[in-house]
Amino acid sequence: MLSDDEIKLAKLLFGLLKNATSQTVVKDFLRTKGILVSAQNWDDLFEKRIEPALTDKRISVGDLRDLLQQVEEYGKQHTFLFSCTPDRAEGLLSPKRIAAIAAEEGLTDLFQNPLDLEMPDSPTIVDIRLNHVDPTKQPVSLTIKVVETRIIKRLVSEVHDQTNGEFVKRYTTSKKRVVNIVNLDHNGLLELRIASQDTQTKYHDLVRNLKNKVRKFIPMDGFKEISLTQAKCKILRERASLTNEIRYSTSTATNDLGTRMQLFSPTTDDNLSADDGSMDAIDSFLARDGQVTGANIYVKLPDIDPPRELRLLISGEINEFAVTVACSAGEYEYVRGKVISFNS
Repeated sequence: MLSDDEIKLAKLLFGLLKNATSQTVVKDFLRTKGILVSAQNWDDLFEKRIEPALTDKRISVGDLRDLLQQVEEYGKQHTFLFSCTPDRAEGLLSPKRIAAIAAEEGLTDLFQNPLDLEMPDSPTIVDIRLNHVDPTKQPVSLTIKVVETRIIKRLVSEVHDQTNGEFVKRYTTSKKRVVNIVNLDHNGLLELRIASQDTQTKYHDLVRNLKNKVRKFIPMDGFKEISLTQAKCKILRERASLTNEIRYSTSTATNDLGTRMQLFSPTTDDNLSADDGSMDAIDSFLARDGQVTGANIYVKLPDIDPPRELRLLISGEINEFAVTVACSAGEYEYVRGKVISFNS
């Protein structure tokens, strides 16, 4: 029998999964465990399939937490890339150092028992993972998960008060749980992955806040931004050789005079690179000291049937890219690898 605390935790994790992913993903997970998945709705899925499987120990609460980790830590994010030297990264990844900081901050339990928070009052570190290939050797990376509650504000009406000469705007507000990820690799690559915003496009303040939240574990001195300018240029200039890897949707360029050129495909299904006239125009612009400032493309994922693409934006800050849809860890890592390879 499950204890009351276990049932409560399972329901909390299931609720987070419900908000983070689709029934299809949860059912696929259950199938891997040999569990029947027929259900009329989310509540039915928990009561008839998941709770009995937990009781029979065919799955555990830890399995639900692992699934949540997979679906909420990748995709629908803006990633900001930084780098330091491998020696600097190795020092920061020292298990003794990380353990000492966690003890000072009262976070030691997170190594074994991540916090399952829904709507924290303030941004909270809920998980700290030292990732090993060989437990007897230095960790290959450090992952820190930060959960926060965002207030979403939406305009519902605007009234002109002619008597007072004022415009009065009314907004509705709602709360949303979001997950931000910090990952430092042993080679010195640092990723700040920030959950996409609903109504804003600038991420400067969110980046600063996330840096501050993890600064004791990962102080930013010794890190520099990784400029993705070269990747933006390569994507456009070498489009002929990249036909089998990416599909083009939007390109933006500017020159030293501040003149901007933007090209958009007619629909999301079209390939901008197939329009020879547009491509000739931007090639000519770039040949006269133009610089690519943004790319909106679709990365073709390999070895998937039916074929699948992930939308990738490389724009905004010089070290920023975004995967705009939910994806698996492997899919995200493939796209991130493409960005880094285009930039080399």
